[in-house]
Amino acid sequence: MKPLFNSAQVRIHLAAEALIACEVKRVWGRTCITRKERFAFEPGERAGAMDALADWMAKSPTQRSILWIVGPSEARYFVLPWSPSFKDRGLRDAYARAHFEQKFDKDASRAAFYFASESDYSGQLVSCVPIELPLELAEFARRTHSELDGIKPSIHVVWDRFRDVLETEQGTLCIDDGDRQAIVRHDRQRIREVTVKSASTAAIKRGGVLRRFSNAPSKPPAAPSSASSSGSSSELNLPARNGFAAAEDRTYSFALCGAF
Repeated sequence: MKPLFNSAQVRIHLAAEALIACEVKRVWGRTCITRKERFAFEPGERAGAMDALADWMAKSPTQRSILWIVGPSEARYFVLPWSPSFKDRGLRDAYARAHFEQKFDKDASRAAFYFASESDYSGQLVSCVPIELPLELAEFARRTHSELDGIKPSIHVVWDRFRDVLETEQGTLCIDDGDRQAIVRHDRQRIREVTVKSASTAAIKRGGVLRRFSNAPSKPPAAPSSASSSGSSSELNLPARNGFAAAEDRTYSFALCGAF
């Protein structure tokens, strides 16, 4: 976020049926959430919500930037067998496109690719969205006279925010975003597999530590099932900040993940 006087970053979570926006400012060296709003839409009818978001943003400071956080309803994921010791990014990108076409039987020219931060181990998480999406989001930034800070898949944002915890563990990270659940199986720094399922039907095989990040209202922890294998379980939560109450404002968790 740009450290300019009277400037703001608008962080927008693109969820399955809503645009979830938070206006974030730095005030005397502290991160403050000055406004937040949710703009609902029906599947395939996002234009009206984008218009409402643009009107809402017009009340932000003139100097503003946008960071889009794209949820699993818009993305596909895979782990690319790759090592940071291979320096040729062109070769990596070509390999990713070929892997995408083989895995999903889709034309890679119709997708935009986002690569997670590299680790010291082989394998790199790759997220793919329809090629039209980044063009739409960039055009929105121009339309609202905002600088585009970036477009980041939600899995990358959550992993980067909590990597100090996750990379010391072997287990499963469950990312609940509305009615979709992304299940990330990892062995410390190495992400082994990513699957996306309906949250209502996803069955999780427990092995190692089970962590969960969600924008759903908090629920009391469920009693352990005799069918579950051993392993600890805990929620990953953002700390409270001025303008963000961790328990009451979980709807905005993805939008704010990484802001503090």
